[in-house]
Amino acid sequence: MNDMRSTLVEIDNPGLALRHRPLSLLATSWPWRCLAHLLTTPVVAVVWLLTCWILFPLAVRPLGRVERWRLRLVDRHAAPDPHTEPATGGIHEWVRHRLHEQITWTELLYGLLLILMSVLEWAVLVLALLLPTILATAAGLNIALLALGVEPSVVDQTSGPLQYDMIAQICLLALGLVLLTAGMYIVTLTAEAHRQLARFLICVPESGLVEQVDGLARSRERVTTAFDAERRRIERDLHDGVQQRLTSLVMTLGVLKYQHEHGEDIVPIIDQARNDAQDAVDELREIVHGIYPSALREHDLPDALDDLVCRARATGLTVTSDIDVAQDLPADTEVGLYFAVSELFTNIIKHAGAASASLTVRHDPDMTIVVTVSDNGRGGAQPRGSGLIGVVDRIETLGGRVRISSPAGGPTRIILEVPCASS
Repeated sequence: MNDMRSTLVEIDNPGLALRHRPLSLLATSWPWRCLAHLLTTPVVAVVWLLTCWILFPLAVRPLGRVERWRLRLVDRHAAPDPHTEPATGGIHEWVRHRLHEQITWTELLYGLLLILMSVLEWAVLVLALLLPTILATAAGLNIALLALGVEPSVVDQTSGPLQYDMIAQICLLALGLVLLTAGMYIVTLTAEAHRQLARFLICVPESGLVEQVDGLARSRERVTTAFDAERRRIERDLHDGVQQRLTSLVMTLGVLKYQHEHGEDIVPIIDQARNDAQDAVDELREIVHGIYPSALREHDLPDALDDLVCRARATGLTVTSDIDVAQDLPADTEVGLYFAVSELFTNIIKHAGAASASLTVRHDPDMTIVVTVSDNGRGGAQPRGSGLIGVVDRIETLGGRVRISSPAGGPTRIILEVPCASS
């Protein structure tokens, strides 16, 4: 029954291997992976000790990266970087942001503990592996010498002591092998303790992951609610607007037919029918624009964003733009970015009190679209305020993130990052 349960458990770290498959542990790769992890710990600790005095405490970030990479040896679960990027550029902003991150200080604590752990882990390697290996090797060599290097006459004359020495060496060899086997279990336990400490101090905690998942779920729920509201709006607009205009057009065409049959002047009726049809088309186009903007139907994303910039300039706002997107993007990404930028410009015009703004769009080599919208307004924008919640929801639904820097008094800088591949 226990074997059946163990086969159903995904063994992705040495702790689970010890718990569910202790007898077959040495037949797996975990002891050797743990050994590699323990052997490299002192190397990392020495390099960290030499560099931390120069870059203290900012050297903890490369240490964290190395340790999260090394964690792959003893943990198959991904260890994403918990650091966040500052909303604005500049070395001073970067340093300030790093010093205010909690993960910076937990990585510093981990770095101090790593020095102690490297000493303890080397002691474990010496006591649990090196000494038993020396014992077993020496006993094996003695057995070989006794078996091959003694003359028969000597054997006959000293059969008692020689037999005693051979048995003693065989016992020592067996003892060394038993200690070596136990040592591999001790190495695995030590590496598992190190893994748990690293997971606790330098990785995103499970509670943080749960919070991120909950945040995404809330964003998707808001998007779904907004979609339902938009669908009801479209139904209402079609019923109250377009349908009424089309009904009026049908009635006008009926009057046109009647007057034509009776030889009356039909030119005014034709003009009225044309106006009714044009009004229906205009209203339908306005409704459809809320679903898929006409600018994207007729142009690509850079041209559509240029159109938004021109509209913003028409309000008297000074806007500079630098748009560099070399590849086509998935349709949902283009629509999401278009509406997000449109909403940001609307917020600037209505609420920021800004005289100038800028739009920058870059397609990074790692297949991430980075959109930066800045203004010199009064600042104080809140990520969960009514003006930005829709933007955040749109970007998070696309798997991206929004970074906002908007101190009181301005300026405001909003960065949209959306991972994507070319369509």
